[in-house]
Amino acid sequence: MQRFITHIVGAVALMANSLQKLGLRKAQLIVVAMVVAVATPVGAQQALTRAQYIEKYAPMAVESQLLYGIPASITLAQGCLESGNGNSRLAREANNHFGIKCGGSWDGPSLAHDDDAPQECFRKYESVAESYVDHALFLSERERYRSLFDLDPKDYKGWARGLKAAGYATNPAYADLLIRIIEENNLQRFDNAMLADYVTPVVEQPATEKQPAADTPTEEGAEGVAEQEQEEVVPEEPVRVDVDNMVLPLESLGGYGIYADRDGRYVVAVGTESLQHIGRKLGLSARALAKINALDRNAPLAAGQVVRIE
Repeated sequence: MQRFITHIVGAVALMANSLQKLGLRKAQLIVVAMVVAVATPVGAQQALTRAQYIEKYAPMAVESQLLYGIPASITLAQGCLESGNGNSRLAREANNHFGIKCGGSWDGPSLAHDDDAPQECFRKYESVAESYVDHALFLSERERYRSLFDLDPKDYKGWARGLKAAGYATNPAYADLLIRIIEENNLQRFDNAMLADYVTPVVEQPATEKQPAADTPTEEGAEGVAEQEQEEVVPEEPVRVDVDNMVLPLESLGGYGIYADRDGRYVVAVGTESLQHIGRKLGLSARALAKINALDRNAPLAAGQVVRIE
């Protein structure tokens, strides 16, 4: 459970950091739907069509791409296929949307379900959000899927074939099924999406004009009571993205969104990794990253911590 909490904290920190740089206050943030709104308890789901499933869970898939480098189209297609658009028994009773079995490393709750063999052990999650997080970790932390992360994140066909070749599913037509779902539903459009597309700022109403206080002397110190001029409130300029201080990812590399500001490029730590881990993912040495960031190269990183890469 701890790694799911760490991931969620990292995602919230990433979004809050980006949106606050755009001039939005904390109180105005409606954070990404997958972090809160879609974390539905077991048993609360209703039957979904494929279109409804895609609309509901697209934000989670986009997050997986930005944080881990897994194409959003692939995540959504797998979710549709493996969960029957969220309507399968595994999805309804275990919130398991990707058919992930227990395996030797799983120590959480489980559900027995017939698959390749009778009554196999499948992972059970408290929410759909946990299933999406575990899917991202399942792919990014296993050696047999490592070569997939060398592909272009927009190469959904390469990812689909790579998943089949790596043994994600036994169905010989698995790659073709994923590609068909992606193309029939134009899921590749989500490969270009940003988390900010799913965050809606609250628009402040113009402030009312300030009324003069009764029995207040003028600033000039004149005797008696005088009316003070009403102070005109000038509305703030609309928020605009500063192209010289970008706060949205420029690209995805090694499972990290690459950001840039006036001081250079940087990534945001999820909170479970080290400088060595980030260095391996980005093709940089831990020594270089430690020098750039004035950090001990063995120091643990906090969720949401900025790590400069140049």
